Amino acid sequence: MFMMPAREGACETCATAHEPHLPHNAQSIFYSIRFQAEHGRAPTWIDAMAHCSDEMRALWTKALTDRGVDVAGGKIVAARESN
Repeated sequence: MFMMPAREGACETCATAHEPHLPHNAQSIFYSIRFQAEHGRAPTWIDAMAHCSDEMRALWTKALTDRGVDVAGGKIVAARESN
């Protein structure tokens, strides 16, 4: 599969502007397609944080979990509340 490169100044992995020590954007379509092509499955926040320090992973995991994202379960968005 051929993909256009990320725009200049953006992360080459997720096409989002972020500092190298921060996680990739697990919700980025660019990241999702690239990861799926390389690994044969959808990415998770755990994948997006794999290159981060233990402290950064803990910080992001807590923040995402506090917002309703089941990080350990492989989700990338919060579960919708049923009304």
